[in-house]
Amino acid sequence: MEDILTQEEIDLLIKAATQPDLELDLETEPESPGSTRYDFSRPNKFSKEHLRALHRIHEQFCRTYAGYMSAKLRHRVDLRVHTIEQILFGDFVRSLPNPSVLSIYQVQPLEGYAIVQFTPDIAFLLHDRLCGGDGVPIRRARSLTDIEVAVLKRQVLSVFSSLLSDAWREVSELNFALDYMENNPQFLQVAADRDAVALITMRFELNEISDMISICLPHRTLEPILKDLTHIRMFESLQQPDPRRIELLKEQVRAAVVPVEVELGQTTVTVGDLLDLAPGDVVVLDRKKHETLDVKIGSMTKFKGTPGRLGTRLGVVITTVLEPEEEGGLVDE
Repeated sequence: MEDILTQEEIDLLIKAATQPDLELDLETEPESPGSTRYDFSRPNKFSKEHLRALHRIHEQFCRTYAGYMSAKLRHRVDLRVHTIEQILFGDFVRSLPNPSVLSIYQVQPLEGYAIVQFTPDIAFLLHDRLCGGDGVPIRRARSLTDIEVAVLKRQVLSVFSSLLSDAWREVSELNFALDYMENNPQFLQVAADRDAVALITMRFELNEISDMISICLPHRTLEPILKDLTHIRMFESLQQPDPRRIELLKEQVRAAVVPVEVELGQTTVTVGDLLDLAPGDVVVLDRKKHETLDVKIGSMTKFKGTPGRLGTRLGVVITTVLEPEEEGGLVDE
């Protein structure tokens, strides 16, 4: 035999047998250049391709949800994907603060759950804003009252689940249905501690207050559709859009209400002259009567027109449609 133990190695083995608690300083075999370490206690259930697909899905969700909440709260809301990683469910639970605002959704028709976590600061900020306040979180963390939970369910979480279902529709027809809410992370029993989960962390900003919203998707829940969670499938769905969705979007755009204004001209007066104005006074504008008027859609000049009268009503006749580059130069600052 080529590998013969030396006397020193024999002495170490005898000590290890007689003293179990003794730590041996044995040389380990160096790793080969092409090898990589693998931790069997933390198996990789989600590939890089899966994580990239999850990032794309939730980026789309963030844009839609931020736009909806901005209109609802009448204030700019920013929501964007911060990180996507694979961790163990037990690590996710231990990382959550207590109390938290935890919403547990059934992912139909799959057999499993998804967890959405809001911090108390975000929950109280949204509740205050929805109830007419300035949107200021409370100083001391506490659990939500029944009234606060009812407001969040109706005004925030129901829309959250609906738009999240829409974002996943490119991959599979999933329906995220709110099952129940919890405030103590230790009471979450939707997966085992050693189960792998995909954790999507999104940064939420409102009123210069920034915090995180998390979505936890267990591997066991998504396993039946993981084969569809690829860039190829998603790009194919983009190349073949659903005609019904296109018609629905067209109808929504046609039904949108936008302000239209006609600017007769501008002038500058002193505050004294403004206060002395009376019926019959004439204010001279900077535009000649034969010049065309600016027709604005919102704050952007989109058309040129001439004033006129139609019966007893004043009106304007559109004479020119401005090109996009022309519109940019005529935006009212």
